[in-house]
Amino acid sequence: MSRNTSKIPRNIIIIAFVALASGFGQDLVSSVLPGYLLALGFSRAGIGLIDGLLQGTTSLFRFVSGVLSDKYRNRKTFVFLGYALSSISRPMLALATIFPWIAALRIIDGMGKGTKDAPRDALVADSSPEKSTGRSFGFHRLVDTAGSVLGPLVAAGLLFWLTPSLQAYRIIFALAIVPGVIALALIWLGVKDPQKISAKAKVEKQPFPWRFWLFVAAMTVVWLTKINDALFLVRANDIGVPSQWIPVLFAGFTFLYALCSYPIGIWSDRWGKWPFITAGWFVLAAVEFGFAHNPGLNAALVLFAGYGLFYALTEGSGRAYIADLVKPESRGSAYAIFYTFIGLATIVGGFFIGHIWDTSSPHNAFQISAVGTLFGAAMLLLIRPKKKLAAGN
Repeated sequence: MSRNTSKIPRNIIIIAFVALASGFGQDLVSSVLPGYLLALGFSRAGIGLIDGLLQGTTSLFRFVSGVLSDKYRNRKTFVFLGYALSSISRPMLALATIFPWIAALRIIDGMGKGTKDAPRDALVADSSPEKSTGRSFGFHRLVDTAGSVLGPLVAAGLLFWLTPSLQAYRIIFALAIVPGVIALALIWLGVKDPQKISAKAKVEKQPFPWRFWLFVAAMTVVWLTKINDALFLVRANDIGVPSQWIPVLFAGFTFLYALCSYPIGIWSDRWGKWPFITAGWFVLAAVEFGFAHNPGLNAALVLFAGYGLFYALTEGSGRAYIADLVKPESRGSAYAIFYTFIGLATIVGGFFIGHIWDTSSPHNAFQISAVGTLFGAAMLLLIRPKKKLAAGN
C-alpha cells in the first residue's frame, strides 16, 4: 500500500482521541449503570427501555445532524455541540434516582451522541485518503474503543475500593465530567473541516444505490431483535459474575473489539467490507444462542469474547461500507438515514426483548434475538458485491 494511503491524517488522529476521551466517560458510566438501576429496583424491561431510549434517541438525532451537516458543510460545529450535550448529561446521573429523571438524562446523552455521530463519521470519511476508508475507520475505532476499555477498568477499581453501593455509583458518574471537558477542548483546538467539504458549492442530489437501502433494511431487522449491551451485562450478573467484576468483563470484550478493529479495517480495504460485516452478524447469532442456554462462567467469558469480535467485524467496516457506497457530498445524509432506521428499531427492540425476558425467560429472549440476527445476516447475503467490486465494497 502506498505511503499516501497508509498514513493516518492529523484530523482523523485528533478525532480519534476526542472519541477516546468521550468513550472513557461514556463507558465509565455505561458499565455500572445496569448495577445502579438494579440497586434502585428497576425491572429488566425498564433497564432495556432506558438503554433503548439512549440508543434510539442517538439514532434519531443522527438523522437531523447528518442532513444539516451536508447542507451547511460544517461538520465540526455539530460534533462539538453533540459532545457538549453528552458531557453535561453523564455526570448529572449522580443526582438522579427515579425513572423519569434517569430516562431524561439518557435521552439528552442520546441527543448528544446523535448530534455528533453522523457528522463525525462523515468527517472521518471526508478526511480519509481515497480507498483507505476501512483503515481510517478501523484506526478511529481502535483509539475510540481504548477509552471504552479504560473507563470500565477505572469503574471496576472504584467499585472494589468503595464496594458496590448507590453512593459508589454516584461518585463514578460524577467523575465523567473530566473526560468530557478534555474531549471538548480537543475539538475546539484541533479539529478542522476538510477544505473539500467546507466549500459552499451547490451539490446535485442523487439517489442512493439499492445496495445502500438493502443494507439499511438488513441492519434494521437485526437491531430490532438484538440484545442490547445493558442486558448482556445483566445476563452475566445472573450467571454468577459479581457486580464488581461486571465492568472488568465489559472492558475485556471491549479490549478485544479495540485490538481487532484496526487490522480488520486494513483488511476490509483490501478484500472488501461486506465479508467482515456479514461474518460479524453470524458471530453475534452464535453468541446469542450460547447465552440462551445458561452457559457456565467459563463459557460466558468465551461468549463475551465473541461479542467483542462481533463489534470489531461490523462497526468500523459498516461505517466505511456506507462511505464507499455513496457520494462524498451525501455522506452525512446517508449516515443520518442509516442511524434513524436502526434507532427506531433499537427503541422498540430494547423494550420488546426486555419484556420477553421479564414475562417469559432469558432463554426465549436470547433465542428470539438470535433468530432475528440470523435473518438480518441472511439479507446481507443478497448484497454480496461482484468480485471486481469487492475491494471497494
